[in-house]
Parts: sequence; structure tokens; C-alpha cells
Amino acid sequence: MEEVMTTEWTNELLTIWHKLLDGGWVTLTVHLILAFIITRIVKNVFLRYTRTRKHTHPAVRFLAKLINSTIWVLALVQALRAIGVDLVSILGAAGVAGIAIGFASQTALSNLISGFFLISESSFKIGDYVRVDTLEGTVESINLLSIYLRQPDHSLIRIPCETLIKNPVINMTNDKIRRCDLDVGVDYSSDLAHVQQIIERVVAEQPGLFVDDKHSTTVLFSGFGDSSLNLHIGAWCQTQEYHTVRYAFATALLNAFAEANISIPFPIRDVRLPKKP
Repeated sequence: MEEVMTTEWTNELLTIWHKLLDGGWVTLTVHLILAFIITRIVKNVFLRYTRTRKHTHPAVRFLAKLINSTIWVLALVQALRAIGVDLVSILGAAGVAGIAIGFASQTALSNLISGFFLISESSFKIGDYVRVDTLEGTVESINLLSIYLRQPDHSLIRIPCETLIKNPVINMTNDKIRRCDLDVGVDYSSDLAHVQQIIERVVAEQPGLFVDDKHSTTVLFSGFGDSSLNLHIGAWCQTQEYHTVRYAFATALLNAFAEANISIPFPIRDVRLPKKP
């Protein structure tokens, strides 16, 4: 009796197996499992590559996503063919839908194309401090449609790639050194040669600033102001120390001017009220 029941169960399982096999469901499952395994392997390979580098190029992350997407598409196509789905009809319908969606998503398509250009140019990378129009911050991620900047107040802002293509992008941390620029006005009675000597002395004594054969201190006359002779000063420092050094430079320059009795004038306005009748 037990042998008969076992035989019946075996025959039933074999019947179900053949139905699944003939219907292509086993092939579908195998393709999906293989796609999952291969994409996991690809992900682990790229994660291992990422850990060995401080910053991963956006093209590497894009390549990983492209490979995974391609594997899933191929697996789904083969799986659907195995269960007898008419792919020609589906692709035809998808083509018509794609045209309609394309007209409705021109902005997204423009951002996508702009994202390809940004990734290929590599004008900035994750961790760089950039300025776009009136926005600036540290680059946190670079995607095909947008980039994310962490602003100085720690807020996160998303900028579409199309905006980056249409507007100038200033990369402030592209080089290891950067110039500290200061604009200052001195009194009209000041001796500009003496003022320049004081500025150069402050630069020489100020920690964080340096002068060499390629990077000299700049002191330029920028114009006659309403109440001052305007000067533009440029001195060089390490990029990572820019804000600290610039603040210390401004403070030292202010103190040096005070010691030398060089005044920094400001406009004075007289406000006269009409007399009461």
C-alpha cells in the first residue's frame, strides 16, 4: 500500500515537473536566479574596487549600473521567451509608449544627456567644493540626472545636470593651492608704496601663506573710490586651509594698518532734517 502511494506521489510530482518544464516556468526561474547571482557578483566586484580608492569615478558607478541592468534585461527576455510570451507585440507596444513618454519627458531626457557629458568630462568629483551660479557646496553624489551638493549650512541641494551644462561651474578645490583674495581701501593721503611694503611684510610673516618663483604676492590698484584708494590683494595658501588662512590674513592686515596709522576710510553722510516752521 505504501509503495502504491509513493508511486502515485512520484508520478504526480513528475507530471507537475513536466508541465512546468514544458510551460517554460523552470527555465524562467533558472534565468532569474542566474541574473540575481551574476548581478550580486558584479556588485561585490565594484564594491571591492571602491574600497581600495578614496573616491570612485562616476563612470565606474554608471558602468556597474549599466552591466546589472543589461543582465536583468537579457534574463527577462530569455525567461519570457521560455514561457511563450510574444515579445514582438510587447516591444511594439513599448515603442509606441516610449515615443509618448519621450515627448512628455523632454526635460528628463535633456538632463540624462547632460549627465553623460558631465561624467565623460570629469570636471569635478565627489568631495570637490564647487559653485554653480549662486549655489555652492561639496559634491556628495554625481548621477545621470542630477548632482547633490552639501551646502555650508549642511543642507542638501539637488541640481539638475542640464543646469550644470548651461551655467559655468567653478571648482574651488581642483588644485592643491588657492589664492586668498582681499579687497581693501586706504585713505587718499596714504603712501601706496609704503602700503605695499606693509602688505608684503604681513604676507611674509603670516603662517599658511607662501611666496615662491611661480606664486608671488599680488597688490593691484583697482580704482579711485568715493572715499578711498582701492587695492586688490592676492596671496597664496593651501586649498584645504583657505578659509582659516584668509581670516587670519585679514586680521593681521587690519592690525598692521592700525600700527602704521593707515586708515581704512568709510563713506560719511550728513543727514539734515528740515527746520520746523
